[in-house]
Amino acid sequence: MSAIDTTAASGRTGRAVSLVCVDCGSTDQDLSGRCPACHGLVDAVYPPTTAALEPGDADALETYWDLLPVPHRASCRIAIEPTPTVLLTELDGVPIWAKVEGVLPTGSTKDRLIAVSLPLLLERGVERFVFSSTGNTAAAYAWGLQHYPELAARVYVSEDVPDAQLGPKTAQMEVVRVKGDYVEAGNRSRAELRPGEVSEGGFFNLGRREGAKLAYLEAFDDVARAGGRIDTVVQAVASGLGIVAAARAVEQSEAVRGWGRGPRLFCAQQTSCSPMVRAYRALLAGTGERLPEKLPSGLAAAILLGDPFSSFDYVARAVRESTGNFVDVTSSEIAAALQRHNREVPMGDSAAVALASAYRLWEQGDLRESEGVLVALTGGPGR
Repeated sequence: MSAIDTTAASGRTGRAVSLVCVDCGSTDQDLSGRCPACHGLVDAVYPPTTAALEPGDADALETYWDLLPVPHRASCRIAIEPTPTVLLTELDGVPIWAKVEGVLPTGSTKDRLIAVSLPLLLERGVERFVFSSTGNTAAAYAWGLQHYPELAARVYVSEDVPDAQLGPKTAQMEVVRVKGDYVEAGNRSRAELRPGEVSEGGFFNLGRREGAKLAYLEAFDDVARAGGRIDTVVQAVASGLGIVAAARAVEQSEAVRGWGRGPRLFCAQQTSCSPMVRAYRALLAGTGERLPEKLPSGLAAAILLGDPFSSFDYVARAVRESTGNFVDVTSSEIAAALQRHNREVPMGDSAAVALASAYRLWEQGDLRESEGVLVALTGGPGR
């Protein structure tokens, strides 16, 4: 079994994290996040832990260090302060909790992802990496790279992405504009790898998923401390990385919290760009039809991904195993959710997709008898 020696520089007792391909079961893995044998998704397997967010904790990476695959604590140079988990409203007595990620430094939950991804890239010996972005990931990496002067990046983005979406300009990150959408930007990023560069991996980047799950671990702890319980999670998705990360957080929380059953997971998309919603409905109908969105459009630019099918099977598996579902909402529903709550919490269009979907689920009767719903507000205004 391939394992990583993760003796913490902070003086904590070290533990071995096993890396396993979820597709073929191979344990002959490294930190790249993709199995060399079958190209499947690689996840980390941890020993039991009692890690939990406590009042006064100032760094999520420190709090949940026992649930991160970073070999050396000193490699983690970015502190991520816990974000608020607020009781936003109640619908027929069902509490709707919101995880407010828009207060993070670049305004989106992507800061968590790069705070774990960058040390893993460093641990792999990477010097230059290449990726694509709709804007938020580029902004997070531009901000995070200042803590890693030995690393450099090149990002491919659509020519339609505003400069303001890409974060601070830095010599460490080259920006390449692409005529086309996010899918075309991704294709270019993989096709134009130069000697000495590695692909950052996107959905398959182990650090991204492990960083994303921190938001859920925090939220579960916050709600439990307030005397509540989460049995439903709603997040807007593009590749679905966040919902797979939520499934990992649920899995790692169940033993500690004594849940009889983990929360149901619901993926939210905007009706104008909802290829995963259509594919999941086709899966349930037995047809298995998968149709990319050729001209993705919609209010929430950060989740405009017309061809998410390299990751769809993993997302669908997480949703199905949780007895959750996929849901889509219209532009008018998204706008209504923004208008209703944007004065209470910082929220962008992608976050509003998730919140509007919670209202849609309530109207459909899917939240009857729910003990508590967690809506991931993944970004603030403009994100």
